[in-house]
Amino acid sequence: MDLLIHATLTVAGAREQLPAADARIKALLVEEIFSGEFEEHHGDDALSYDFKVQGGIPFPAFAAASQEFPELKIAAEWVNVAAGRKGRALLTNGVIAEHVEEALAAGSAETLNRYLLAAPDGTLQLAFALVRRGRGEWAGYVLNHERDAVFRITRDGNTIELLTTEGAAEWAYAWRLNGVNDTPQPVAPAQAVIPEMYAELERLAEEFVAEWFWLRTAPAAENAIETDRYTRYGYTVRDANVRAAKLHRLRNDLAATDVLEYSTLDADNAWIRDVLRRCWTAD
Repeated sequence: MDLLIHATLTVAGAREQLPAADARIKALLVEEIFSGEFEEHHGDDALSYDFKVQGGIPFPAFAAASQEFPELKIAAEWVNVAAGRKGRALLTNGVIAEHVEEALAAGSAETLNRYLLAAPDGTLQLAFALVRRGRGEWAGYVLNHERDAVFRITRDGNTIELLTTEGAAEWAYAWRLNGVNDTPQPVAPAQAVIPEMYAELERLAEEFVAEWFWLRTAPAAENAIETDRYTRYGYTVRDANVRAAKLHRLRNDLAATDVLEYSTLDADNAWIRDVLRRCWTAD
């Protein structure tokens, strides 16, 4: 059985060439045999095609269009979760200028222990990526629509302690709970963050954000597609936003439920979601 691939191909360049390029790509896709479906999410400054296909991406159609429109750049990003692979490529003038493919490390804590909750209008309420550092100790990166932080959480029996940063490489807030359902008690945080831990969590944050989110403060050209998609879907733009394609897939997978929730948390780690929600998001 062929594996399902999620891919996004974005065509950018001279605005006046985009309508003709779009028409040509659609004609080429009709001629090409592929198993799956795609959706268009075009903006004024770029064309975007989201594919769910089995067997392979219809790359030849885009390569042919790239030859016919050499001034346009075509960027492709894809994820094959079942195969544990992801990649990206850049086409110019029919030639692959860049190509990177790598393992998803699907068995790692970074991939498995992720969580996202968004409101019906797309507002990011809570998201985090988590790693386990040792017995009774976890660390990760957490964000919502207006702030972000790295965190460390420890648990010894019922005693839970959460440390978070606030814009710098030092612990700015701390809470202690006697059990998950206890009322969080603010305590004085230890100020220093171990440099090696901070560097590890920064890398985790960069990977998590690159895969799932876009920021309002990024250059307008980078946000053109996402801004247009948010307008089309009726989502609200905040400082930090979930990529529209991710929201769209969540909404489809969840049968239009009002709660847009995604989780790959191990069952033993689900309590961390509740601690972050009760402490960090309520701060």
